[in-house]
Amino acid sequence: MNRSLGDATIVIVGMGLMGGSLAMALAGRAARLVGIDADPSVVQTARKRRIVDAAARINDCRSWFRRADLLVLATPIGQMGKILRDRGAHLKPGVVVTDLGGAKAQVETEITSMLPSGVQYIPGHPMAGSEKRGISGAEPGLYQGATWVVGEEPPDILREAIAAVGAEIMVLDADLHDRAVAYTSHLPHLMAAVTADVCGEAARGEVDLFRSLAAGGFSDTTRICEGSTEMGADMCIYNAGQLLPAIERARQGLEELASALRGRDRRRIRGGLRRARAGRQRIVGDAK
Repeated sequence: MNRSLGDATIVIVGMGLMGGSLAMALAGRAARLVGIDADPSVVQTARKRRIVDAAARINDCRSWFRRADLLVLATPIGQMGKILRDRGAHLKPGVVVTDLGGAKAQVETEITSMLPSGVQYIPGHPMAGSEKRGISGAEPGLYQGATWVVGEEPPDILREAIAAVGAEIMVLDADLHDRAVAYTSHLPHLMAAVTADVCGEAARGEVDLFRSLAAGGFSDTTRICEGSTEMGADMCIYNAGQLLPAIERARQGLEELASALRGRDRRRIRGGLRRARAGRQRIVGDAK
C-alpha cells in the first residue's frame, strides 16, 4: 500500500499543542483526519471546533487504528510505547507510523518493539513549539518554515504531509539528533526553568516589586518553561544520557563565573561573557 495524502486516513494520537496544530495545518489535505486523545474534553473541543473530521477517546480508538494509513503519535514520549503495546496489533500492514517526540534513540527502540510486521516506523521530530499548552494553544502555522527531522527517508505519504504543513525535511541519525537537541533545546529549557524557579522564590513577599522590574530579558529567557511539564519531563528523561553532560558543563560555567565574581575579576567575567556571545553567534548567525 502506498496511498497519497489526498486518499489517506490520518490518525493523530494526542490533540495538544503539537497534535492539534498538525491537525489544523492538515485540514482539507487528507481524505479523513482523525484526532485521538485521552481527555474527553479535548475530544469534545476537537469535534466542536471541527479541527478534525472525527475524534475519539483513546479507549475507543481501535477501529481508527485499523483504518489508519498514517498514524502520528503526538503524546508525551513516555506514553507512546504503552499506546502501541495496547493497540499496535490493530494496525494494518503498510501503515506508516511516526512520532513528534523531542528525543529519538530510546523512543525509536521502544516504538519499534511494539509494532507488528508490515508496519513502517519513521522517527520524527519537528523543530517547532510554543510556550502555549493544549489544544487551546494550537495554531495552523506552528510548523511553517520549521525543520522536520526524520530518522530515514520518509515514504510519500509522510513526505507529502510534512510539505503540506510548510516544514522542511532533514534526515538525521538518532544519536546525533539527541546530542544536538540536548544542547540547543533541552538544556535551554532547564536553564529557563531554574532561572524562573530561583527568581520566583526570591520574589516571595515582594511579587509586585519583582513584576514591575522584570523586563523583556526575564520574559524572553523563561518563556519556554511555560510549556507542558509532562512533555518536558519525558523529554529530559528520554535524553538523559546526552543531557547530563550538557548540564554538567553548564554547572562548570556557572561555577567559573561565580569564582570570578567572588574575586571581583573583571577580566575573567568579561572573557566569559565574550565567549557566551561568540557561542550564540556561532549558532544563530546574527553577529553584529
